[in-house]
Amino acid sequence: MLVDREGLWFRVLTARYGVEDGRLCEGGQRGSVWWRDIVRIREGEGELGGTWFGEHVVRRVGDGSDTLFWTDPWLDGIPLRERFGRLFSLAETKSRSVAEMFDSGWGRDQTLDRWQWRPDPDAGYTVAGGYQILTHQVYVALHDADNLIWHPQVPLKVSIFAWRLLRDRLPTRANLVTRGVLSSTIDSCVFGCGVTEPVHHLFLSCSIAGSLWDLVYAWVGISPMVCITLRDHFVHFTASAGVSRARRSFLQLLWLVVFG
Repeated sequence: MLVDREGLWFRVLTARYGVEDGRLCEGGQRGSVWWRDIVRIREGEGELGGTWFGEHVVRRVGDGSDTLFWTDPWLDGIPLRERFGRLFSLAETKSRSVAEMFDSGWGRDQTLDRWQWRPDPDAGYTVAGGYQILTHQVYVALHDADNLIWHPQVPLKVSIFAWRLLRDRLPTRANLVTRGVLSSTIDSCVFGCGVTEPVHHLFLSCSIAGSLWDLVYAWVGISPMVCITLRDHFVHFTASAGVSRARRSFLQLLWLVVFG
């Protein structure tokens, strides 16, 4: 569905759910269970695998006619609407292609735009390849993160908030849309970056939240980390200081303070 927009499945889903900003819509409560699961993989949600698919797919720009300037990750793997959220919110034309934005002859005599599967650029994506990635990743069990929620210097309400956070039980806009509380047209991040607001984006990958974590990493003197889930981030952040019990307790407290 990423590479064959003239294919039968893409046309069926377009007729059923529509297209917004160049992407197939989820459909909210009208969406089938199968389609909502596919969208969760696309958006990097869910317990199993998290953002595994998006992390292994890259957009290769040819003439720019089939790549959306703001919403496709065609430059350094990050959509421009995430990197420049303020400019995106001011843009009057949010669904123009790269070729339209750079209408100066740049795209002539180029190859077609395409999606590329990073683990195997020649053969492309296969179910077997995706399965191999999923089965070779090491995931942090939920109870490993649960053991870190409780801290003697943290108020009970903060620990309860963290418990809900790790289980994606917070009323993010993405969750409210899924429950039918909000319209799918207003599911974008509250920070104004224009991206759908699942819990992982809101607390880790959003440009606002990301800049906060950059400051935290610099302050405590550890390297930035990219984690699939929030519980992975909690466990790895706490363990990044080594075996010192006092240091680990401090990072555990810091994580809860930042998120709570």
